[in-house]
Formats: sequence, C-alpha cells, structure tokens
Amino acid sequence: MENLSSVINTNTNNEKLDIKKVFICGGTGFLGFYSAKEFLRQGVEVSVLALPNEITLGQSWWPSEIKVNYGKLFDFKNDKATDLVTKEQLVDYFKGHDVLVYAVGPDDRMHTTPGVSGYDFFHKYLVDKVIPVFEAAKEAGVKKAVLLNSYFAYFNRIWPEKHLADRHPYIKVRCEQGDALIKVGGGRANGGMDVVVLELPYIFGNMPEREPLWKEIFLDRFAKMPAVMFPKGGTNMIHVNGIAEAVVAASYYGEHGDKLPIGAYDETYKTMINMMMEDCGATKRYMGVPTWMATIGGYMVANSIKKTNQDSGLNYKYLMKDIQSQKLYFGQDVIDAVRKHLHYDEFGYNGGGSLEDGIKKTMIACYPHRFDENGNLIEKWKGINPCKKETATNNFFVDKK
Repeated sequence: MENLSSVINTNTNNEKLDIKKVFICGGTGFLGFYSAKEFLRQGVEVSVLALPNEITLGQSWWPSEIKVNYGKLFDFKNDKATDLVTKEQLVDYFKGHDVLVYAVGPDDRMHTTPGVSGYDFFHKYLVDKVIPVFEAAKEAGVKKAVLLNSYFAYFNRIWPEKHLADRHPYIKVRCEQGDALIKVGGGRANGGMDVVVLELPYIFGNMPEREPLWKEIFLDRFAKMPAVMFPKGGTNMIHVNGIAEAVVAASYYGEHGDKLPIGAYDETYKTMINMMMEDCGATKRYMGVPTWMATIGGYMVANSIKKTNQDSGLNYKYLMKDIQSQKLYFGQDVIDAVRKHLHYDEFGYNGGGSLEDGIKKTMIACYPHRFDENGNLIEKWKGINPCKKETATNNFFVDKK
C-alpha cells in the first residue's frame, strides 16, 4: 500500500463542526434515509427533499420528526417538468441548515436513451444538474456539503496505469463531479462552503417499501441459470448503517477537499454470492468465470447496446477485465485511517453492521414472501432457486434436482 497521505488527508486535528440542522437531498432514498435516522439519533434536526407523492406522511416507518419538502431536482424522462425545483427555491429550503447531504444520482448500470452518449448522460445528471444545488447551498449559508460519490473514483486515483476514467464514462464523470463540487464550495476558510466527498462501495441492507436494486440488476439476471456465473474478482462491501455513520461523522469532521473511501469488508464475489444464495434458500452457487470468457460476454453486451444506439456508463468491452475480475479492496489500513480521520471513536462507530446481516436483510427485501415475520426462511422455500420477477403471488417452485 502506498503512503496513506497520497490517498487521504490523515490529519486528525480537524475541527468539529457545530451542527444543529441538516438538509438531505435524497433523504427518502436508501442511503439518505439511514443517514437521516442517524442524524436524529445524534440530536440533529433533519429536513429532506422528496419526489412529489413519493411517500405518505404518517406511515409507521417514516420518522415524524423529519421535515419533508417536495420537488424534483431533475427528471430523466422530462427535464422540462413544471415540478422541478428552482435554484431560488433551493436557497430558501437550505437557509438555516448547517450541512447539506447530497445522495442523488443515476445508477452506473443505467443505459442511456438512444443517441445519447454515456458521458453526456452521466455528466448532465451528476455534474451539470448538481452544481446549481451546491451553489444554492453556498448562497444559503450552508457550512458543509457531503457528496455521496463512487469508489471507482478512488481506484482511478490509486490505479492510474489502468486508465479507468479514460475507458469508462461513469468513472470519468464521478471524478469530475467531486472536483467540480469541491471547486463550487471553495471552502469556509475562503468564505465559501466546505465540500467532502465520500466514495462508496457495494452496499447491503434494506428499507421499508423499497425493493433493492440488487434484485433487478443482479439476481434476476441469473434466474434461469443453474449457477451464478461471475468473474473471479472481489470488492469492498459495507452495511448501509456504515454509510450512515460515515455521512454523520464526515458532516462533523470532514475537511474541505476530502475524498474519502468508505468501506468495511474486502471480500470475494464468491463469498458474497454464496451468502446471498444460502440466505434465500437457493441451491445454486457461485461459479467463477475466467477473465477471457467474461470479456467475451462483455463484448456481446456492448454490441447489443450499440445496435439500439444506446450507451452505458461502464464500457462493457473493458468492464470484466478492468473491474469485475479485479479485487477492488481498500485494505484495513485505509479503512482504519478514514475512521480515525473522521473520529469514529468519539461516536462509538464501528463501520456499521456485519456483512452477514446486511446481505440477509437485502435478500429479505428482495424476496419478502420467502421469510416469516422474524426473518427466518420459510420451510417450503428451502432448496428452491429464485425465478425472475418472483413475488408472493407470482412464483413457481423449481424442481429440486
């Protein structure tokens, strides 16, 4: 591992920000929701921006202490929609808040509309649409903004020889996003707003009334296969509670310009996938695919996308070799250094829950009908492989063989 000072700012004498009120863009989403709950636990007042009609207030799972504002920062289908919030409205929303948390953006696995390049699409929604939000926060007197970014930006920094940003539009844009918003903030020392970037890995857990992306973009793809065929790499992973801890700690102690890899467990895909299958009662297991074979599959996907005149954030021609067959590990020294920098000990933080708990809760959220009210797998589902679009009323039993 290279000198940690080239990865993060290891100065641990950073000043603690006095926080009374926080505004979360994306506060009704997976990461924002858990961050909001942790801020409440710390005695901080929380406001969020929610999509119109996204939630019904008064539901038992929604904390009544959270103030909800409604509006859209953008709309993938119609950016001219009348319910898009204006910059002036955002300034009004943000006034009186000490911290802005930005937890919004398209998933890296999204494909663009025909004729739109991957770079243009992701730059629009991760940079162009976000700059006015941070400008509004700065104008409103917000002291610090915490941006939830991707760990791809971290690996682009430490693996320059792999040219990840050059090959993958999403990674290039994520790098540009962090730099652009740090520049917008300017830093409190210069009369502006501090901006802290958190670079996030694979995240597990669940939340009420949300089906995890894991089902549609991952599990459903292997529904008809006898095994889960996947490259022989690995990745850092974390429980969603660990993201909430990082957001809160960074709000208090993160310094302007920080780009911090946030993670907990370095694990192989084999371990991850087999835990998923075991938790939901499936008989299928991980089957490692050589890089060369996975690359052929990636080329096939790339060609199918090209035929529809679409594009992707991650270039499938290089995805398997550059990313999926690699071990995207942080190493315990980096994980510990980030936690020290953000004063985890002061809060009693340990990086969130266990990987086992996070993965099990993810699987319960993906297949809720397979589990009883105590989270135990129902007997009739043991030894049964999941099927695509499986629900409590739309499923079939795969013969045990």
